[in-house]
Amino acid sequence: MWYKIDLEKFFHYIAYGAPGKMTGVFLHILLLPLYLISLLYCALVKLRILLYSCGIFETRSAGRKVISVGNLTVGGTGKTPAVELIVRKLLARGFKVVVVSRGYGGKSRAEVGVVSNGQKLLMSPAEAGDEPYMLARKLRDVPVLVGSNRFKVCSYALTEFDPDYFILDDGYQHIQLKRDVNILLVDGELGFGNRFIFPRGPLREPLSGMNRADIVLVNKFPKKGNAELVLRIEKARPGLPVFKSSYRPEALVSLNSREEAGIDKLDGARVCALSAIADPSSFSSLLISLGAVVQMDRIFADHHRFTVDDMEKVLKEADQQDVSMIIMTEKDAVKMEGLDIVSRIPIFYLAITLDMGLQEDSFIETIKARAEAGIN
Repeated sequence: MWYKIDLEKFFHYIAYGAPGKMTGVFLHILLLPLYLISLLYCALVKLRILLYSCGIFETRSAGRKVISVGNLTVGGTGKTPAVELIVRKLLARGFKVVVVSRGYGGKSRAEVGVVSNGQKLLMSPAEAGDEPYMLARKLRDVPVLVGSNRFKVCSYALTEFDPDYFILDDGYQHIQLKRDVNILLVDGELGFGNRFIFPRGPLREPLSGMNRADIVLVNKFPKKGNAELVLRIEKARPGLPVFKSSYRPEALVSLNSREEAGIDKLDGARVCALSAIADPSSFSSLLISLGAVVQMDRIFADHHRFTVDDMEKVLKEADQQDVSMIIMTEKDAVKMEGLDIVSRIPIFYLAITLDMGLQEDSFIETIKARAEAGIN
């Protein structure tokens, strides 16, 4: 487990460290193979996009309005909270919605996996994947489906649920399916990193992929702002609607009882921050901003499937360090279902939502207007 974490830290350093600070012959030699691989990967990505744009590969219509939420970088930018916000706002306007995801990290190999039919949960977190299961648990009245071929998933959902909208979770690169609205999420703190393609950098595709965006949402936007990032986006795509958001903590939720406690409980508390997400530093920083003293910061590899043995080791160390509570992300909490964990230290997850302030209504209306003028 720990070697994976070290590799992730190394990748984060080379992807988001300032290129000008990366000096030393040894480091450049070490990074050369990654750079060469990234060139090959970039060429394959560009070829794939070209084949779709020329019509050699077919782009197919889902038969309903499609809103895609995704990013250009690997790792987390807040796609799941953004999907939840959009779904809730469309439901409030009387629309029927189905969420479609690839189901990354899930064990299901079914062509179409129904995580929820809008009435009850039908798959486990291990089968569905962390994010789809969390969305299904939070959006109880909304069907959530997974599958690698989103067109086939949408075709099934069209017959079974007859929605007005399909919401694609992490669908920016899935250009096999036509979409009416392409929402590009950008990390407001990390931006595009060193602007290299994976594995030399954090990009899934060249920055020219921004040309497919209809709307940009800069999430985790710092209070001090990030004028350079916003300017870069506006310069690349003049006139493109750019919105900003941040995470708003709502409550602490007990892992066992599901009872809620106010986030003021964190003020001055000695806590263990426990996470297995793409950007763990943002989680511990959030806890600190809420007044917590992060006595322990236990980081597992992204999408790590927790075991009883994992938790016993964390609990033993937390006990030794006189930690008063263990705080997890909500995404990680869903992976604890079914584990028999006995702890004298309270375990909570931090429930958060996306906060857009006064921009929220404008954001939803921009999505809706674009969808009504869409291509399907």
